[in-house]
Amino acid sequence: MSAFPENPKQILPRQAYTSEEWFERERATLLRNTWHFACMALELKETGDFKALNLFGYPIFIIRSGPDEIAAFHNLCSHRGTELVEGTGNCGKTLVCPYHRWTYALDGRLRGLPDRAECFEQFDRESHGLKPIGLAIFKEMVFVTLNEANGGKFDEWITPLKGHEWPHDISGSGLKASEPFIYEIACNWKVFHENAIDGYHLAYLHENTLGGPKATSNVWECHGTNMAWYSTERDKIKSRIPLFVEKQATLGAATVPGADVPGYAGVYMLFPTTIVTPSPWSLTISAIRPISAQSMQLVAQTFVPDSWFSAREHPRQAPGYDPATNTIRSANWTKPPLETGDFQTEDIWVCEKMQRSLASPAYSVGQLASGSGGEAALEVFQRHVADQMGLHETEERA
Repeated sequence: MSAFPENPKQILPRQAYTSEEWFERERATLLRNTWHFACMALELKETGDFKALNLFGYPIFIIRSGPDEIAAFHNLCSHRGTELVEGTGNCGKTLVCPYHRWTYALDGRLRGLPDRAECFEQFDRESHGLKPIGLAIFKEMVFVTLNEANGGKFDEWITPLKGHEWPHDISGSGLKASEPFIYEIACNWKVFHENAIDGYHLAYLHENTLGGPKATSNVWECHGTNMAWYSTERDKIKSRIPLFVEKQATLGAATVPGADVPGYAGVYMLFPTTIVTPSPWSLTISAIRPISAQSMQLVAQTFVPDSWFSAREHPRQAPGYDPATNTIRSANWTKPPLETGDFQTEDIWVCEKMQRSLASPAYSVGQLASGSGGEAALEVFQRHVADQMGLHETEERA
C-alpha cells in the first residue's frame, strides 16, 4: 500500500477535464491500455451467448466461445468493418456479418465468405479472422483491455488487491441481479471518479443519505493502482459499513451468504473505471463509461438475496428514470436532488455542477483536505492518470 501525500494538491490541468484533444490522448493511452469491467461471466451461460459494448468509442463484444471458454473481440467484420452483433443474444454456432455474410467461428476464425472463387482470388482466409482483445476473469467479473498485448498483465494489476477483496460468491450464493441502472451524466469521467474517492464530502453532501463519516473517520488504502475504502468510526477499527447506513438502511434485508464476516472494504475503486460496492446485504458493480471530454455513462447492477428486499432494486425507482430510453438523467429530475434521499443523485448533481464550473475562466483548485479520508486520494489517482498517459510534470500542471 502506497503512502498518501501529506499536503495533497491538484496535479491535472483544467483541460484534462474539458478538452476533446486531451480525451483523445486518454483513449489512445490510458483507457486503451488498462482493464475495464465488461460483464459478469454468468451473463454468458450457453455457448454462443454474447454481449456487445461500446467501450469509450470502440465497439467490442464478449462471447462464450465454448463450454469453458469466454473470448472478446473488436466488434468489426474483417471485410469492411461492419458491426457483427448488437446488444445481447445467442448467435448459435457461428458469427455471420449481416452485410456480406462473411462467417466466423466463435473463436474468431474466418470460416467462409460468399463467392470466394469468383471475387477473392488468392485470398488468405487465416489472416482475416476477428481482432481479439485481452480478457480476464476475477470473481466472475469479466474484464477486458483493448490492448491485446496487455492481456498478460492482468495479474500484475489485480494481485495487489488479493487478500483484501470482498467475499461475495456470485456464482454460488443464489443472488438475484437487478436490472442495470444506466445513468447519463454530463461530466468528465475523472470528475466522477474523484468524487467517488473524496472522503471529505461524505459528511456534508450526503449528510442525510450516508451520514458521513467525516474525513478523520474514514480511510482509503492503495493496492497497486486500485483503492479500497473503510469507515473508521468505531475506535479507528476498519469497517466496511458507515454507522449511519448500518443503523438505517438495512432493516429487514437478508444477508449474502459468507458476506457477514469482517475484513473487507466498503468500496473498491479498480483503476480506472470500475467501482465495486460490497456489503453484508448486497454487491453493486458499477462501470464508468467515458463518452467524451464532458460526458459519461455509469452502468450499475446490484446483486442481492432473492427476497422482498430485492424487488426494490429496479431503475424505475431512481430519480430521473426515463422509461422510454431506460436511462437516468438529471434533466428528468422532478424534485431537488437533495430532497430525493438518493446519494447517487446527490453525487451526479454535484459532479455536473463541477463540470459546469470548469468552463469559468475564474476556475481554480484551492488547498485539498489532507489525509486518506480527506482528499489525498485525488492526487494519488491523478498521478496514476499522468503515469498511464506518459505525461511529464510540466504537462500535468500546464
